[in-house]
Amino acid sequence: MEQVLKEMLSPSNQYKVQIIKRKDGLFTTEVYMWQEDCGYEYWSPIKKGLSLIETEEGAVTLAIDHLREYSGEIITL
Repeated sequence: MEQVLKEMLSPSNQYKVQIIKRKDGLFTTEVYMWQEDCGYEYWSPIKKGLSLIETEEGAVTLAIDHLREYSGEIITL
């Protein structure tokens, strides 16, 4: 079963990325954008090609890059 290890939010809280550990021991990331539509508020997944990452540190680096790319914001840790 997949396990969400970490969730990171952009400074505006409009985007988030999850770092997920897969059953096979590899890592991947999923990016979401906050949506408000017809009175509903929810995290909408942003479709992106699947990346398999060997280390958690590599997944964190990729997650930060995704947040920068999609939000256009400066991400600092």
